[in-house]
Amino acid sequence: MIGIRADANKIIASGHVMRCITIAKELIALGESVTFFVADNEGRDLIENYAGDLEHFDVVVLGSTYDHMEDELSVLEKELMARGVRALLVDSYFVTRRYFEAINMICPVAYMDDLGKEPYPVDVLINYSGYYETLGYESLYKGMQGHKGLPTKLLLGLKYAPLRRQFYEDELSGGKAKVEIDDTESHGLSSASVDNGFRILLTAGGADIHGMLLATLEAARDKGLLIPSGSANANVGSPYITWEVVVGNLVSDAASIDALSEQYSNINIHYSVTNMASLMRSCNLAVAAAGTMLTECAAVRLPAIFYQVADNQKFNVEFWQKTGGMLFAGDVTGDIGSIDGISHIKAEVVSAICDNVMALKSDINKLDSMRAALSGLTDGTGAILIAKEVMDLVQ
Repeated sequence: MIGIRADANKIIASGHVMRCITIAKELIALGESVTFFVADNEGRDLIENYAGDLEHFDVVVLGSTYDHMEDELSVLEKELMARGVRALLVDSYFVTRRYFEAINMICPVAYMDDLGKEPYPVDVLINYSGYYETLGYESLYKGMQGHKGLPTKLLLGLKYAPLRRQFYEDELSGGKAKVEIDDTESHGLSSASVDNGFRILLTAGGADIHGMLLATLEAARDKGLLIPSGSANANVGSPYITWEVVVGNLVSDAASIDALSEQYSNINIHYSVTNMASLMRSCNLAVAAAGTMLTECAAVRLPAIFYQVADNQKFNVEFWQKTGGMLFAGDVTGDIGSIDGISHIKAEVVSAICDNVMALKSDINKLDSMRAALSGLTDGTGAILIAKEVMDLVQ
């Protein structure tokens, strides 16, 4: 039995559990059973929804508070011992040194870290970002040890990005993982396909806590990038734009997005998308927040316009800008007043998004250069690598 400790809710969204479910599937493929430990019923319901009918998989509710993890230790320790958990993967920003010291008395621990704010006594430390060097993990974890008394092993860089198999499987291979991607393989759309329409993937994660989906579509409407239903007129310029909008399960203004889509013919709404990679490969450009979605874009070589939604995304923003395959539209975390209910900052960001969309749909050479810049950054097979490292902890 391998344990995973992660949460999902309307505040922290679903990114942590999504990547952990991907790793869980690889652990199960290696012959292990997996149990998720979550703070509350909201996290349990979301995980069960995302995991589907996965076998050898269970979820335990600890009855705790997701942002005060030390308070759950007595319950978690009992569950780990009762279930015979041989290793625990932890993915949360609310961990403490004491938390890991307590768990280390029971089993080895692997930790998914994005921040590098302090070292923890864990067996394996994982940061799959492109900016990991900025955080100085080698010096930070010098002398740190885990459950076995061995030095903490560092798994760093985009090679460990735990993307779903749909991002790297060869569709013709009968479901076998394609570990090495041929750089000449076609990912994304060719320039010629733009002549038949310009498809934009618009996504903002599972919760969209800043309301960027609706705000972006409203800005597109105001700039003439939406076509009223029943209108025979194409939108500004050529080629014709279609917005492929992915609405997550936790998006609070989904009804307003639906209502807007009914008024305009070039908005397609997607709920509960099971093959995001296929949808991404059908698009020419993505608009997304600066999270794991950008790594997924890189895996399928999809150029992106992105924005910052959290303070801890600063290094992620800097890295993806430098690749040349993505354009930064701004940071929506601040608020300096509002215009008709939308913050000045957010209004500027969604305006910049639409301006970049209009520029790129007319500049095929720029799109091609952005796509080429994303080549070779990651093959997305990190979940397999992480699962094998976790399994090594229990050998």
